[in-house]
Parts: sequence; structure tokens; C-alpha cells
Amino acid sequence: MRDVMPRQYLPLRPHRITRGKRKMREKRTAHALMGFGIVLACVELYVILGSI
Repeated sequence: MRDVMPRQYLPLRPHRITRGKRKMREKRTAHALMGFGIVLACVELYVILGSI
């Protein structure tokens, strides 16, 4: 029986993100989360100190 699928067949799928782009996106996300955490801590301090 012959092989129906050609050997060079590549299924159609979206372009994969390269390692560099993924690392850059992860770094950007980490920085955004750290910034959000700092802002949240400042708001908490403002609320706590404002109630004294």
C-alpha cells in the first residue's frame, strides 16, 4: 500500500512565537504585574494611614 500523505506535508497552523518574542512578552508581563503590585500597595497604605 502506498503512503497517501506526502513526506513533506506540514499541517496548517499559525506561526509559532519564537523564543525571543516569548521571553520579551513574559518580561513585559512581569514588569506590568510588578507595577500593578506597587500601585496596589500604595493605595493600601493610603487607605490605612488615612483611617488613623
